[in-house]
Amino acid sequence: MSPWPSAPFAEVARIGFDNWSFVGGAAGFFIPVSPVASPVNLRGGPMLFYYVALAMMVVAFILCAALRRSRLGHAWLAVREDAEAARALGIDVFRAKMAAVLVSSAMTAVAGVVYAFYQNNLFPSQTFDIARSIEMILAPIIGGLGTLFGPVLGAFILTPLGQTLIAVVEKIAGRAIPGVNLVFYGAALMVIIWVSPNGVWPWLKKKLGIPEGRE
Repeated sequence: MSPWPSAPFAEVARIGFDNWSFVGGAAGFFIPVSPVASPVNLRGGPMLFYYVALAMMVVAFILCAALRRSRLGHAWLAVREDAEAARALGIDVFRAKMAAVLVSSAMTAVAGVVYAFYQNNLFPSQTFDIARSIEMILAPIIGGLGTLFGPVLGAFILTPLGQTLIAVVEKIAGRAIPGVNLVFYGAALMVIIWVSPNGVWPWLKKKLGIPEGRE
């Protein structure tokens, strides 16, 4: 299943929530601020959310590693390599794909809840921004699709360099220039595809002498 349909879906969702008065429409939805700082109610400063996000990343990584070694994970790998061959082996391709959608959606939803509490609000134009969808797609592509470390490595490459570029351009130009990080992401993607079509992690794994089949 291609990740690219998620980008236009985000735009459809943005338009839908913009016109849905139940959740505030274009005015957004505000989360009440609590005077008590605690990771339990997700109230606190940036460092609290940093540690919460770090813990979530570790849990997500362990979960993905366990799923990859499970029967369902082997079914996903078979479907990815050849859906018709997987079907011939008795794998329900539709159910396997739906399971992948459900698992990834659940993990994204949990991250979205934490993000909402971090921002203290939710605006359709911000939450369903097409640029955010592009960033989420580019990280695993640059890091290496179908690998455990690939998306993590891709995020570590894109986020610091992208934010640094924004700060440098803002300092030089004297003002913020929207979309400059996306220009960098596009350039990075072209370079990575040219140097290593499978992503940074497979290339790095080869350089480090890590055997195939091991992360």
